[in-house]
Amino acid sequence: MGMTSKSRKGFKAFSLAMAAITAAGCATGSAEDRTSATESVTVTWWDYFGYSPGSNLAVDTLINRYQDAHPNVRIQRTAIPFPEFHTKIVEAAGAGKLPDIAVIDTPDVPLLASQGALADLTDRYKGWEKSNQFLEPVLESINHGDRLYGVPLRSNTTALIYNKNVLAAAPTTWQELRSSAKTTTKDGRYGLCFAAGANEALTFNFLPFVWQAGGDVDTIGDAPAVEALTYVNDLFNVDRSVPEAALNWTHSDVEKEFTAGRCAMMINGPWVLPGMAKVQFQWGTAPLPAGAKGVVSPLGGEAWVVGARSPHADVAWDVLTWLAESRNSAHEIGGGLGAIPNRNDTLNDPVWKWGPGVGAYISEMLTTRSRSRYGPKYAKVSEAIWTMTQQVVKKEKRPQAAAAEAQAKITPLLPAG
Repeated sequence: MGMTSKSRKGFKAFSLAMAAITAAGCATGSAEDRTSATESVTVTWWDYFGYSPGSNLAVDTLINRYQDAHPNVRIQRTAIPFPEFHTKIVEAAGAGKLPDIAVIDTPDVPLLASQGALADLTDRYKGWEKSNQFLEPVLESINHGDRLYGVPLRSNTTALIYNKNVLAAAPTTWQELRSSAKTTTKDGRYGLCFAAGANEALTFNFLPFVWQAGGDVDTIGDAPAVEALTYVNDLFNVDRSVPEAALNWTHSDVEKEFTAGRCAMMINGPWVLPGMAKVQFQWGTAPLPAGAKGVVSPLGGEAWVVGARSPHADVAWDVLTWLAESRNSAHEIGGGLGAIPNRNDTLNDPVWKWGPGVGAYISEMLTTRSRSRYGPKYAKVSEAIWTMTQQVVKKEKRPQAAAAEAQAKITPLLPAG
């Protein structure tokens, strides 16, 4: 899709900065060639991966493997429940008490970087041979002010998952998606399901419709975004092929409805794939159906960041670059944490095809778009987007009026320039 002038200027500056890093990217050896420290060091680590036994085990395994290879380093892990994590991170950042390593959602990178809470890793990237392998949207997700903050070890996106017993083939366009959803809505089954609760999940699912129509967040009041709103409203209120209950659903709720056979298709992430092994029907995955400007998908995932006041930044960097080596971590970060490869040197690596259905997500990594581009106030931007979408679907506002109101809220929140 075409970018707005604001998006083009920001992306051009970012690309120039990345080119400089790429030019210097092969200056030094790998993480295994460097010595982190000569005496015992304890590195603190926070994450929210205790949400399932599998993810918790994956992180513990990675940490233990690093410690076995580096006997002088101890990693003290704290697993914080996901609902509490964002608040604790923001509070710790404000108090200057971030751990040595923290795992944060990539849209939080600009927020914390703008507060001076994260270590600037740009110069370290110049000496790391993997720096020129990350896909551009992935590097953009850890960028703020043309500086890099963090290592994007886990990335993901969304795709279409469909019931092969109901649909012979996956729809590939908006028109086909609407038609397929309408014809498969019957006998107690809805044609399409996706998380549409009043939170970031709805923004994550709705933004691809805006991008695929040729719009963007900084022009949310223009015709493409109105077209996207109208399309989603038609799915809910004209065809009734998306259930009204989805306005309160999470990604997990959608997974339950689909696996129970109550949805013919769902939009969801690779984190649901392990649970699909229990499904009693044949299913498949496919890229998101294309709009007028093709397939554009959302980039999700986390950045492993280093606290700005960390006394062990060198060791923390060695931990992160060691984890970035596929031979050290692909099994755990891939299958264990549901990640999709995010570098040119891993996209076609068979080790990253950790289960059935992963291929569609891998293909979409080349079409992803980062939310970090929307700056430190993204949380408020996202709230304006999900509020706008719910207002339309709940018939509280017409698409044009809701989009205009959202535009007025969002414009002052976006980065200047």
